Parts: sequence; C-alpha cells; structure tokens
Amino acid sequence: MTAMPRKLEIDALQAEQAGLRALLEEARTIDDPVGELQYAHRLEEIQEHLQRLHDSHIPMASVALFFSGKPVIGSLGIASDFAGRALGAYQELISKTFAKSELGGMGERGPVPLKQETTLMVTGLAHGSFGFVLNELSDQTEIHDTALKEVVKDASDLLECVSASSETEFEHASEDLDPRTLGALKKFFKDLDNEGATIRIVDDYRELKLDGEAIHRARMRTEATEIVEETITVEGILKGFLPDHRRFELQAQEQTYHGTASKEAAEQLQSAVNRDIPVLGKECSAGFIVRTVTSLNKPPRLAYRLTKFYSLGGNSHSAQTEPIS
Repeated sequence: MTAMPRKLEIDALQAEQAGLRALLEEARTIDDPVGELQYAHRLEEIQEHLQRLHDSHIPMASVALFFSGKPVIGSLGIASDFAGRALGAYQELISKTFAKSELGGMGERGPVPLKQETTLMVTGLAHGSFGFVLNELSDQTEIHDTALKEVVKDASDLLECVSASSETEFEHASEDLDPRTLGALKKFFKDLDNEGATIRIVDDYRELKLDGEAIHRARMRTEATEIVEETITVEGILKGFLPDHRRFELQAQEQTYHGTASKEAAEQLQSAVNRDIPVLGKECSAGFIVRTVTSLNKPPRLAYRLTKFYSLGGNSHSAQTEPIS
C-alpha cells in the first residue's frame, strides 16, 4: 500500500515532470550535455514510476484531507482542537455511510453498527496546505477493492452532491440519506463553516474542493432538512432489480415502489438467481425503510430503501434472517 493516495503521487510526479522538461529544453539551448543527460535520466525514471502507478491495483482505502482558511497557517500548522473535530466528523461520516451501505439502515440511537470495520488511521501529513493522509490498515492481503475504499468514494460523492450549486443534485442525494448520516453531515459542515475553513479531499482517483461558499450552502441545506423513517413490509411483483447499482422496482396493488436496495437484499437476489429461482416478474415480500424528507420551503418527499427480501419468486426459503429493525 502506498503512503498516500495514488492521485497525490501522480500529481506530484507530473508536476516534477513538467519542470524537468523545461530544464531539459534549457540545457539543450545552452549546450549543457551533462545537465541534458541528468534531466533525461530523471524524466525516464518518472515515466516508469507513473506507469507503475497507473498499472498498480491498490485495494485499500486511502484519502488525504487538506484544510485551508482561518484555522490554518499555510503549511506550518493547524489549530489542534479544530483538526481533532474535523477528522472526527469525517470519520463519523465514513462510519455511518458504511453502516447504511452494508445494512440498509441504522437504529435511531446507540452505537454505529460495524464501526470497528471503518477506522481510518492517520499515517502522515500531506504537503501543500496543511493536510492529513488517512489509510485503511490491515494485516490481510486483499485482491479486490475493500468495502471501505468504496465507502470513501461514496462519501466524497455525497459531500459533492450536498454542496453542489444545483439544488437538484442535493434533492437527489437527500432521498437516500438516513437521519444519522444527515446528522453527521450537519456536524461536518457546521464546524467547517463556523471556523471559516475550507477543505480539499483527494483519494486514489479524484479530487474534491469545497470552498467557503459550497460549505455554507451545504450547511444551510442540511440544517433545513429533516428525515423521518418508518419500516414497512410490502408484497408485490418484482419488476426490476439492478444489483450493481442496487436499484429496484416493485409493483404492489396500490402503487409502484422504486428506490435503492441494501447490500443484503442484493446478495439475496443473487443467491436466488444462482439457484435458478425466477425472480423478475414474480411475487415477492420485502422489508422497506420509508423516508419522509422535508426541506425548507419544499413539500415532503418520500424515498424507499429495500432492506431485505422475506420471499423471492414465491419461495420464502430464499430469505433466512430476521428483518432489520
């Protein structure tokens, strides 16, 4: 595992590469064969390193958080109380996003489920403005991307949508929020806004910059939003299911339900398919979380999350565990 997110390494190498190319051109202009040889050799090393980074597979989560604004003095230091709160708020967001992704929902109170599986460790400081490098550490060898790596990406997507200039992006993201993840977002943006701080988040593939305007906009939106949940059981015809995107459509007698599905529901459906149980167009019974999302000056919106199948294809033996409460 690299000491920092791959994108940071690639960006640093590409910046050095651009500088060396300018020096190489200058050495050729002034007829400096020694300098020309040294710069060309270093450029060759950088190109090889870049190719290795592009070809490598890094399955573990890695992310860097860069802070700017009032709590930060350039790359010299950051207010310790702010840094502790900001890192804690980000970790809380990761833990709650992970629990929702894995389980479909969380209880209104109590410990966050699976929290011990989401711990990111501070493994270094990032250069530039003041930043922290967070990595997932494990003594196990992973072949595929870990669930935590996917959640780090999902959290960045969520932060981007909530702070986006487009109200539509926020409304779309809020339909899949649960009350506890919304609470984590409120805490995260409120503290950044109060302290006059901005943040840049870099993972293996992307960079997200949230300036003061985006942070304040996200704070106002999250503080003006309320989410109420209830659980129901629905019986009907499963019209469609996309396992990779965890989206479903279910036709009941009174209405058509569509929305997101939990990891468990996707695994149940895949298990039924593997056993040659017909599922699409067939009767099923499923547990749902119904979310009522209320935002400032907006009518309430209903969102549905399928947490678990009790039966698929008319076969109740395809779902063995108890419903999520």
